[in-house]
Amino acid sequence: MNMDDIEGMITFTYYHDLAAAEKFYGEVMGLEKVVDVGFAKVYKAAGNAHVGIVDSAEGHLKASEEKPVMLTFIVEDIEAWHRHLEANGVEITQPPKEAPYLGMKTMLFRDPEGYVGEILEWLKKPYGR
Repeated sequence: MNMDDIEGMITFTYYHDLAAAEKFYGEVMGLEKVVDVGFAKVYKAAGNAHVGIVDSAEGHLKASEEKPVMLTFIVEDIEAWHRHLEANGVEITQPPKEAPYLGMKTMLFRDPEGYVGEILEWLKKPYGR
């Protein structure tokens, strides 16, 4: 087995209010819903990277007050995302700021259930284009 055998990834998060999460990831974040089985939905973030949202009442795991997961979305224009999220009433917990020692600009926000989201713009990409 090696990394070539892995074709994608889904990070699942669990919600008390699945409808609010569905609206957030579908409408506000603009992600394409690729799977919908009622109590669980999967949104394509990029390539073969996905975000899964699950109704806590029916999922294998349960929603909790502590959210020890951060979803990071890598973008070309962090300032545009900042304006977009603010215009949609998203709670911004850290406005865009440069972290040159990390080679990136980053901002943080919260989704409707309190998961931390990060918008990241590379100052110099460590890979690809």
